[in-house]
Amino acid sequence: MMARIIDSLKESFIYKKIASSIHGLIVKINPAIEMNRVYYKTTNCKANIETPQNLIEKIFWLQLHTDTSMWSKCADKYAMRDYVKECGYESYLPKLLGKWDKASDIDFSSLPQSFILKTNNGCGTCCVVNDKDSISEEGIKKQMKKHISIPYGWSGAQLHYTKIKPCIIAEELLQIDNDQIKFSPQSLVDYKVWCFNGMPENILVVYNRHNDMYNLDLYSVEWKRLEDKLMRNGHYCFSDFEIPRPDCLNEMLTMASKLSKPFPEVRVDFYVINSRPIIGELTFTTGFGYFTKEYYDYLGGKVDLTNIKVVR
Repeated sequence: MMARIIDSLKESFIYKKIASSIHGLIVKINPAIEMNRVYYKTTNCKANIETPQNLIEKIFWLQLHTDTSMWSKCADKYAMRDYVKECGYESYLPKLLGKWDKASDIDFSSLPQSFILKTNNGCGTCCVVNDKDSISEEGIKKQMKKHISIPYGWSGAQLHYTKIKPCIIAEELLQIDNDQIKFSPQSLVDYKVWCFNGMPENILVVYNRHNDMYNLDLYSVEWKRLEDKLMRNGHYCFSDFEIPRPDCLNEMLTMASKLSKPFPEVRVDFYVINSRPIIGELTFTTGFGYFTKEYYDYLGGKVDLTNIKVVR
């Protein structure tokens, strides 16, 4: 009972606002303190940031010692559209319906019957509208105002997010494919392609999201199941069901390769709608605790820091 109360408090607006402010102060003093806090929660040990070995340690190192301005641009769900356009993939983005700097400026009259509102810099800070006639516009504005007012990136020391100017965007509401609804009736399926200097390495599949839970699976680029690389924990569900290989897998991998080429590591996230890949976002500081220690070590070996320009 007490655990449920604590979990509920942690999801509250006030808690998130206070926690973000505290973590921000800590990061400004020494970002390694916050990095070690979140790392220790999963691994029960401190991160080796000075001479990093595994993938997460190297992501920490890259944040502290390299120019991550392009990370900020490409992690921004609004600004990343320019980068995707430069790469020739603008037609693979969800349709943009509007953009506002303040929640009070959201113009519902300009939006279709269904759409999704989201902040450009957060995770899970969105509002799905299936029927515009059944919503409270003021209620949604209030919700989005809370989302946009919480500084994102200080918790967990995801430093590049702190340099993104927050805004709210509206996009078309994507619908679950009929062939995916059989195994993911609650949500779209996320195909997250992890890449290293333009080379796709694996595809993390997240599906059937519901009430803060979701199913997770992992595949090679040849679509061989890698379930032995996943660390079983209480954060997600694991099923023996094997996800069907997407018809557009090769097209998805080609796009991920080009989009990820300038970066030592990045995850390029897709949806598949009508057998066509749709670009969701680019993720540079992914959450961890999904993979085994050995697999994080292996992935760390894919990031070569020896020839990377150090700027700080």
